[in-house]
Amino acid sequence: MFARIFTKEEADTLLPEIRRILAQMRENRKELQEAQARLPQARGLERRNLEEEVRFLLGSLEADARYLASLGVFLKDLDRGLVDFPARIGGEVVFLCWQEGEPEVAHYHPLAGGFAQRRPLQEASLPPTPSHPGETRPGA
Repeated sequence: MFARIFTKEEADTLLPEIRRILAQMRENRKELQEAQARLPQARGLERRNLEEEVRFLLGSLEADARYLASLGVFLKDLDRGLVDFPARIGGEVVFLCWQEGEPEVAHYHPLAGGFAQRRPLQEASLPPTPSHPGETRPGA
């Protein structure tokens, strides 16, 4: 179903990189909106330069989105910094749910649910983190 199943610890470890990518995506989106707003009045070389800038920024946003997907995470809302990580609680596959500004991943919700169905994590119900590098967990 999912390319990767996360533990809470694995999700927490990715947060600095996710924060960096979210900030980069927001900056690129802001620059894209500014360039698109200038396009209707631009002529000649200025227009060609703006069109090239728009293509570059769109490509950068798409690349960042693909990068997040390659990490195994799901960007749900760029403005809110809302990200989901597939995980297993008990025998159920769920999403660990993190919103920018939270210091760690501390919530989850069912796959069919969303932010409104978030519940606090209960550490005892999460599978243990492997004690040896390379060790696999059942269902991972």
